Amino acid sequence: MTIESLKIRFQDKTKQFANPNDMDSKFIKPYRLNKTVADLERRFDELENSQPLEEKIFRSLLKLKQHGKDYLTKRDWKNLAWSLSKAMPNQQDKVLFTDDGRMLLEQFSRLTDELVTTIYFPLLYSYFAVEQQDINKLSKNWLQLRELLSSRRSKLFQLIRRPKPWLMTLTDYPDILSTQPTKSFIAEFLDSKDSSVISKRLESLQISANSWFWDDLINTAVASLQSMNDDDYFKAIPRFLALLENNQLFTTVILSALLQRYASSYQRTIVHEVLKQLALQQWGNPQYDSSAGWNNVNFDTKQMVIQWFVRADLEAFFTVFSDGADKRRFKYWLRFIKQVTFSEIFLNEEAMYYPNRAQEEFKKNNVGRYKQITGNNKPANAFMIKIGGFYIVEFSKMNNATYFYRAIPYPNSQATSKIVNVSSLKSTGRSEFYLSHNGAWESSFDRRLHALGIFPD
Repeated sequence: MTIESLKIRFQDKTKQFANPNDMDSKFIKPYRLNKTVADLERRFDELENSQPLEEKIFRSLLKLKQHGKDYLTKRDWKNLAWSLSKAMPNQQDKVLFTDDGRMLLEQFSRLTDELVTTIYFPLLYSYFAVEQQDINKLSKNWLQLRELLSSRRSKLFQLIRRPKPWLMTLTDYPDILSTQPTKSFIAEFLDSKDSSVISKRLESLQISANSWFWDDLINTAVASLQSMNDDDYFKAIPRFLALLENNQLFTTVILSALLQRYASSYQRTIVHEVLKQLALQQWGNPQYDSSAGWNNVNFDTKQMVIQWFVRADLEAFFTVFSDGADKRRFKYWLRFIKQVTFSEIFLNEEAMYYPNRAQEEFKKNNVGRYKQITGNNKPANAFMIKIGGFYIVEFSKMNNATYFYRAIPYPNSQATSKIVNVSSLKSTGRSEFYLSHNGAWESSFDRRLHALGIFPD
C-alpha cells in the first residue's frame, strides 16, 4: 500500500466522525503521524530520485541497441534518462553530446506523458549535469533536451498526485527552462529578506557543483552589481559573500566584481575589513609584484586595497605597536596616504612572542605582511612606507629619527628570511638623510618633502 493510499484512507475515516468544518475542535491533530508521513515521503523521494549504478545504466543502453525499445521496462527507460549525464567507458563526452544521446532524445520525445513523468527528474538532472564548456562545443542536443523538458512540464502537475519539492521549484521558477534560466533566481536573491529560501529551492534540483547553471547564476549576479546604486550595492555585499562561500569555485569572479564595484563607490576610502581579509587570503599582499592574483582587478582597484592596508598599518603602528598613541605622527603621514605604494611593519621580540590582545588580532589578520626586527639593544618596532622614490622608516619610540632611503634598506637575504636587523633600517651612513621629531617637527618635515616634490594629498 502506498503512502498516498494511507493518507486517503485516514482522511476518509476521520470524515465519518466529524464535520470537516469543526473537526479540529473535536480531534487532537495527529502531529506525530503527520511527521512520520512527511519523513516517509522524503525518504521515498530520495530513493525514487537516487542514481542507479552506472553498470545498470549502460546495460539498459545496450539492451536498447540490441533488442529495440519494445523490450525495455519502465526501469530501463529511467536508466536511459540517467545515462545522458554519464560518459560511456573509454569515451570523453557525456552521452547527451553523442549520437547515442541524439537517438535517445528522439525516443524520449515519442513516449507517452505518463512514461515521461516517470523519467522526468533524471532528464532534469541531466539538463543541469553538464558544464558550460560542453554546451559551447555542442549545444544542439542540450537545447533539444531543454525543449523536451519544457514541453512536457505542463502535464506533470496533472499526472503526479503528490507534488515533489523539485516540481514546486520548477513551477515557481519557470525561467529555468528558458533562455534566461537564472533571471528569477537573481531577482529574488537581490530582493528577498531570506536568501536561504533560494538555497533550499536549488537543493531540491540536485544541481552538480560544476554545472553550467552556476556559471550563469554567478555571471548574471555579478553583472547586476554594475547597475546598482551605491546603497543597494552595500546592502548586497553580505549576500554575495554568502554566495561566494557556497560556490568557492567562483571565488575569483565574485571577489573581483565586489572589489571593482567598491572602488567606484563613495566609500572607497573606508576600509571594508571582510573584503580586505578575503583578498589577502586569496591573492596575497597587493604591495608585492609577485602576488599575481591581483591581476584579476584593474590598477585603480588594487591601489584602493593597498591604501586600505596602508591605513590599517598606520593605525596599528601608531596606536597598537607604539609605546603610546602617537596621534601627531599618525595624522601627519595620513595626509600622504593616496601616494603610499608600499608599507611594512617590523615587530620586535616582545610584539612577536608576547603580544597583547590588539597586537595578536593585527598579526592574525596580516599573516605574511610583517617581519621581525632584531638587534642587540632590544630595538623598537619599526614602520616603513614608500612615497614617490623614497622608503621612509619610522620607529615606535620617539627618541628615534625618521630615515629616508632611495631603495629598500634591508638586503634580499633578510627579505626572504622574514627577519630584519635594526642596523639595516637605522643607518645614518646608507640613508639619504634623516629627520628628528623636535619641536614643531611637522613644518621641518614638510619643507624637506616639498624640496623632493612630495606634497600632501
